[in-house]
Amino acid sequence: FTTHFTLCQKPWECHAQDGDRIQERLCRKFHAEWYRVRENLETSMWKRGVVDLADTDEMTKLRGGRFQPQQFRGYCKGPGANGYIPITLPDSGVLVKAT
Repeated sequence: FTTHFTLCQKPWECHAQDGDRIQERLCRKFHAEWYRVRENLETSMWKRGVVDLADTDEMTKLRGGRFQPQQFRGYCKGPGANGYIPITLPDSGVLVKAT
């Protein structure tokens, strides 16, 4: 499957989408799936820890963010592109930023 994020905007811009309109519910699901895939990449490929989304202290310790954890899975510190926590490549410290 593919998704075009024109309606919902880029997931790495950490848009809250916390209203109850159908567009916001749809965008929450799209973004949550995008972050789930990112989490799967990091945990399966680089053996990074899986976190319990209900444990915000653990999530913040391992991933750095606690903004809307059910949607962003610990990869956003707050709303907007400045709130996004980029992927850090293992053993290099290089940040991979989406554009």
